[in-house]
Amino acid sequence: MRWRQGLSLIELILLLAVLGVALTLSAGLLNPSRQAVNQAAQSLAAQVTRARLEAIRRNEFVGLRFSAQGAGQYEVFVDTNRDGAPDAVLQTVAFGQGDWGRVRLTQVQGANPFLFDTRGIPKEFAETAVTLSDRQGTYSKTVRISPQGRAEVR
Repeated sequence: MRWRQGLSLIELILLLAVLGVALTLSAGLLNPSRQAVNQAAQSLAAQVTRARLEAIRRNEFVGLRFSAQGAGQYEVFVDTNRDGAPDAVLQTVAFGQGDWGRVRLTQVQGANPFLFDTRGIPKEFAETAVTLSDRQGTYSKTVRISPQGRAEVR
């Protein structure tokens, strides 16, 4: 039996075509804007959990307030007098600048602000959806906050 050495021209062209298709498909996954939106959505979901735990720890109402003006922002705040307005802001996250320069908060549906009572239970039992996208609006992720106060990235 005789063994060939190397690849034929047709095999080489076929291999390059397969590699080209694979690289084209994976290029979208390595897009820095997509990664920024994914990270911002995961961070927002973590901040929902933080607000819930802060409400229990402080024995105060704690919530998140969203704004879609400009590139958008959200605040994690303490509501000591329970009127839905921030009495002390724990953290403000602004999109369109710094680490989140490629990200915009495009839409908020549902309760805004989203408040947790002293037991970590949402004040209003309504789902809230916050949509984040890249600057061009070509890629987006939605963070859904369930009526039970759990955040999920979709």
